[in-house]
Amino acid sequence: MRKMILTMIVLLALPAAAQVRVGLRGGITLGELRFDRNIINSDNRVGYTGGLLLDMNIPVIGLGVEVSAMYTHRNNRLTDNNLVFKRHYIDIPVYARYKLSLPTINKFFEPLVFTGPSFSVLFSENAPSNLKNRKTYLSWDVGLGADLFRHLRLTGTYGLGISRALKYIDSEYTGDKVNGKDSYWTISAAWLF
Repeated sequence: MRKMILTMIVLLALPAAAQVRVGLRGGITLGELRFDRNIINSDNRVGYTGGLLLDMNIPVIGLGVEVSAMYTHRNNRLTDNNLVFKRHYIDIPVYARYKLSLPTINKFFEPLVFTGPSFSVLFSENAPSNLKNRKTYLSWDVGLGADLFRHLRLTGTYGLGISRALKYIDSEYTGDKVNGKDSYWTISAAWLF
């Protein structure tokens, strides 16, 4: 019983000792990551994202949690006929994060890695009438980034689709013609207050 009470006290004390910050984040979403001038071509299904984030750091050990509420616009393309359709989501990514704190440069540059689930709720789409998106969607995100001057956070994230984003209403869009799982890249910048 004493161990359980001590564990609860420690868990309750962690948020009090943690550094909590809020911020604004914006970025672009890409169907493929290309390292040339074609990165923003329409066939790369460029979209955008923006919203709020809550950042909690546990001092000294470099661990933290980041939760965001983001408006996200994604474009998809059907592979056979190049039909592009748009989807609008509210995304809620929840990341566990590790920051590598280097004593001499941590005021200017702190690299970080993170991973966690991202929950998406669809609220608007313009898909063809026989192809509909699911109303909720789950992906697993992994990413790298850095905090610059303790306020600017630059990140690159890969979202691997776990649940199917699309449902098929007739047999025309079955098989390999449409990838029902949505994987994407997000490049973003955040300002932490």
